[in-house]
Amino acid sequence: MEIENLTADDSSATMAEVLPLASISQQPYVSELLSFTLDRLHKEPELLRVDAERIRRQMQEVAVNNYRAFISAADALVSTRHEVSSIDKHLESLIAEVPKLTSGCSEFIESAEKILEQRKMNQTLLANHSTLLDLLEIPQLMDTCVRNGNYDEALDLEAYVSKLSTMHPKLPVIQALAAEVRQTTQSLLSQLLQKLRSNIQLPECLRIIGYLRRIGVYSEYEMRLQFLRCRESWLCGILDDLDQRNAYEHLKGMEVRRIMMEDFSSAGLCIRLHLTLKLSKSCSLR
Repeated sequence: MEIENLTADDSSATMAEVLPLASISQQPYVSELLSFTLDRLHKEPELLRVDAERIRRQMQEVAVNNYRAFISAADALVSTRHEVSSIDKHLESLIAEVPKLTSGCSEFIESAEKILEQRKMNQTLLANHSTLLDLLEIPQLMDTCVRNGNYDEALDLEAYVSKLSTMHPKLPVIQALAAEVRQTTQSLLSQLLQKLRSNIQLPECLRIIGYLRRIGVYSEYEMRLQFLRCRESWLCGILDDLDQRNAYEHLKGMEVRRIMMEDFSSAGLCIRLHLTLKLSKSCSLR
């Protein structure tokens, strides 16, 4: 009897292995079918139909009892599909705008760097405000010195600005300042030459020659020539005002010529002495 049962079990297992199954999950049911008797197999379709009908009724009951959930799930599915479609469109628009955003960021970085550089310059300007204000007032101060006859101070300011212009040749502010100072220097030069054409004594003439030498516009030869021309102009003006037919005024003119010639000789001697001292200093430095 045991041998027959073992044989039946082996045959059932063999049949289960031979039958083409849709999936591994059906393997237990097929094994169970092979263990049924013939009467049980004849009843199996009806039992399956009854189970199917029972399951269908249960599904209908579940659907009726939870129809709101199914409707909500369907609405949620439709809304989700709509939102996904909208997100996809917005994502495409975002991808299309990314290059513009990149270029905008690059422009922002460049403008920010320029603003930062300007801010640094403004901070530097603020830190040196008082110094810059003093520099910008130099032309006005120099012009005031020239008008008041303070030529030494005016020439000191001119030398200081000339030094700044040499040290900072690429700064527009310094170059503009130097241009204004040069204009004032021309005014100073004209005023000094006008003084040489006026009635001044020899010490004042020599002082003006010193100022002209500091300005550095003329060479030594040109400065001598300019001195003689200016003094000659003054002398001619004095002589023209005299009445040569009057003996007293004629003698006065002769006295003016004598004094003028002495001044010329003294001025020439002083200029030569200055040149000699200057040459001797340069030779000693060598």
